[in-house]
Amino acid sequence: MRLEISRLRCGYPGHTVTEDISFSVSSGEALYLLGPNGSGKTTLFKTVLGVLARQNGVITMDGADTASWPQRRRAQYLAYVPQAHTPPFPFTVRDVVLTARTAYLGMFGTPSRRDVAIAEEAIDTLGLSALAGSRYTEISGGERQLVLIARAVAQQAHFLVLDEPTSNLDFGNQVKVLKKIRELRALGYGLLVTTHLPDQAFLCASQVALLNHGRLIEIGEPEAVLTEARLAATYGVALKIADVGSGLKVCVPLLN
Repeated sequence: MRLEISRLRCGYPGHTVTEDISFSVSSGEALYLLGPNGSGKTTLFKTVLGVLARQNGVITMDGADTASWPQRRRAQYLAYVPQAHTPPFPFTVRDVVLTARTAYLGMFGTPSRRDVAIAEEAIDTLGLSALAGSRYTEISGGERQLVLIARAVAQQAHFLVLDEPTSNLDFGNQVKVLKKIRELRALGYGLLVTTHLPDQAFLCASQVALLNHGRLIEIGEPEAVLTEARLAATYGVALKIADVGSGLKVCVPLLN
């Protein structure tokens, strides 16, 4: 399965935010999108997900233009994982994950045994079985983020769109989420991820796209795109990329 974006222009009525964006993501690949605040990452995601109408350009899924797709059909190909989510009622973890199956139900449909089984499998995939009966509002931030990823998995979409999935998490929970992202890529999901942390792109990405002022600056393998000069120019800070061994790289700011 292949998601392809070609010469995409995104924005709001009377206001363009991003322009001439082109890239593709296939099953088993992870494209990480980096860029300063206000560079258009969220607007781009909303357009790919169909929340915002594209101003120009083409979005295809295995060659089929998605412009006329109803939201229900789009949800069977693209699943969204937000930065944070607090439901208005104290649903259990199992119930939150089960909401993903609405993409396959009619207007007045109720989840079948198969839907429940798919939700349980997603919960198990994310290592959350012990929390299935817990109230979503009473578990930790890291656990809630894993639940949101489990909900996306239960949607059985081919591509997962994750908006800063480790935002506001402590270091331990960031690591847990990153491990699951790598596992999902190995399972064949296509991943489209935003982050402000180049280190995470080095760890998890097969491709990196650098966005600034609404335009795609560069796209390619992390080692080729995330250079000291390019990151310094994009973020306006001095930094050093260090090789810490075993092929691992970290991005270190220079504060003096």
